Amino acid sequence: MSSLCKLQVVQLSDNYLNGNISVISDGPLGCRQSKWKIFDVCVNKFSGDLPSQFGDFKELELLDLAFNLISGSIPTNLGELTSLRRLSLEDNKLTGTIPESIGRLSNLKELQLQSNFLYGVVSELQFENLKSLTSLDFSSNELILNVSSTWVPPFQVHELDLSDCKVGPKLPKWLQTQRNITSLRMSNASISNDILDWLHNISSNIEVLDISTNMLRGQVLQDIGDKMPQLRKLILEGNNLTGGIPSSLCKLNELYTISLSKNRLFGKLPRCLGASQPLSYLLFGDNKLNGQIPKSLCHLQTFHILSLQRNGFTGEISNCLSNIPSIWFIDLSDNEFTGRLPPFGPQTPYLEVINLEKNRFVGGIPPQYCQLKHLQFLSLAQNNIFGTIPNCFDGILSMVNADPPLFYFYTSGVDVMVNTKGTSQIYGITLLFFYSIDLSANMLDGQIPKEFTKLVRLENLNLSRNKLSGYIPSNIGALKKLESLDLSRNKLLGTIPPGISSMDFLSHLNLSFNRLSGPIPSGNHLRTVDDESVYRGNDGLCGAPLLNICLGDEPLGSDGRNSDNSNGDKPSEGDLDIHNWFYLGLGPGFTMGFLGFCSVLHFKGSWRVLYFRAVDKAIEKFSMTTIITMLWLKRTFRQHEEELV
Repeated sequence: MSSLCKLQVVQLSDNYLNGNISVISDGPLGCRQSKWKIFDVCVNKFSGDLPSQFGDFKELELLDLAFNLISGSIPTNLGELTSLRRLSLEDNKLTGTIPESIGRLSNLKELQLQSNFLYGVVSELQFENLKSLTSLDFSSNELILNVSSTWVPPFQVHELDLSDCKVGPKLPKWLQTQRNITSLRMSNASISNDILDWLHNISSNIEVLDISTNMLRGQVLQDIGDKMPQLRKLILEGNNLTGGIPSSLCKLNELYTISLSKNRLFGKLPRCLGASQPLSYLLFGDNKLNGQIPKSLCHLQTFHILSLQRNGFTGEISNCLSNIPSIWFIDLSDNEFTGRLPPFGPQTPYLEVINLEKNRFVGGIPPQYCQLKHLQFLSLAQNNIFGTIPNCFDGILSMVNADPPLFYFYTSGVDVMVNTKGTSQIYGITLLFFYSIDLSANMLDGQIPKEFTKLVRLENLNLSRNKLSGYIPSNIGALKKLESLDLSRNKLLGTIPPGISSMDFLSHLNLSFNRLSGPIPSGNHLRTVDDESVYRGNDGLCGAPLLNICLGDEPLGSDGRNSDNSNGDKPSEGDLDIHNWFYLGLGPGFTMGFLGFCSVLHFKGSWRVLYFRAVDKAIEKFSMTTIITMLWLKRTFRQHEEELV
């Protein structure tokens, strides 16, 4: 066992180990003077406060505790590990401030503290002697960077990430001293000044530039393709940038991500975009762009995401877009696209999200959509689509299988796992329901296909504001995970299937303005949707929450008979006497009240004058309203006759 005390490398990463981290830091099997040089237990489930014992391992060169559940503050004595080259504590639950002693690690090359709960001010002292530093990541904390405007860092970093830290309000001048940067990320860093020329001159070797979700102003430099020839990721979304999309982007042969969404950019997309580039992610949503989608995108072989929502794009969608085998996310919603829907199908086998709502598409729904086995979100709402709904939607296997795998999405260079519950913000669209089909506000007719009832993963089904007829599928209750069902404003007939009352997650239901009849199903699960507006406009429906009482459900009187006397029983003589005296008293009461009113007007002259003036004004107002209404009706009829001629 004594030989274990000579251990220099402890490599236990990527396992399912748990327990308190202080136990393992006491040294191997109780060895007091550890000779550890590498201690790597990342991607486990170790917990507890970060112990100060690590400060005793003077020969430690690598300390990696990332992706655990470690809490507490960063021990001050970590600054005594003068041999340390890499310190990786990211993605834990660390709190407190960054100790100034970290600035004494002169041999440290990589400092990774991102994704914790660190807070406080970071000053020049935390960087005092980090002359060997090449990688610095403080992102996803609550840190405030406060250095002087004349500060010159002792390091030349290659990778710098200060996202979610307070760096602004201006772009830091010390960045001008960094000539070796290949990756610069300062997303959500409270930067609000104009985008500067020198930012593009930091390094001709820069590959990743992410200054998204700030308040940058000005234009994207038209010669950015010349200033940054190695650029691979350009992420400037969520700013106030104006101007057009630089055509010099076409010169970047390694560019695979462009994200300029949520700005004020205008003009057309360069026709050369993607012609000689390995573009994979193209996000231009929420701008003022117009024109058509360049056909050069159709030739991309590694294209994954096309997000152009909320712009002014026009024209028809080329069918070549539906022949890109690698695409799995497309959002063209809220534009002015016309023509028929793109026939996505077997040529795009990995499509998971299709959002084409709020355009001017015509024609029918392509049956090829039924062959998209991985499709999870489909919205064709608010178009001019007509015809029947294909009866093959059970071919969308991702919604048919009870336990599909989780999918990973990539946005802004960060991996995001999207769960099936809650609201997910993906590429500029908010997915309230991740397994969703929305065909509302079109001109679809025919019946609701019974194949919909096989989509057991479906969370939202919206077929409202169409011309659908026939019956609601009797086994619609099989959609146990359905949270929202909207079939309103159609021409549906028949009764409401009882199975609706057994849907466990149903929180939104709208069946209004159809031709439904019969009793409304009762059940515990429908108590959350007991608003009468859910069933409004169906005169044949009865039962709670409506006031219409179903035949045979009338409340019983004290003698066990129906209280409304629908059985034909005669009222009792006592009831008739009460009614007779009530009506006999109405005549004398009205007479006495009228005589009293006339007497007041006779003896009170001022009241009499005011009364007759009020009557004259009411008669005059009524006369004017009648004349205006007659003139309007006459003009309307005349215009109608002219249109007929």
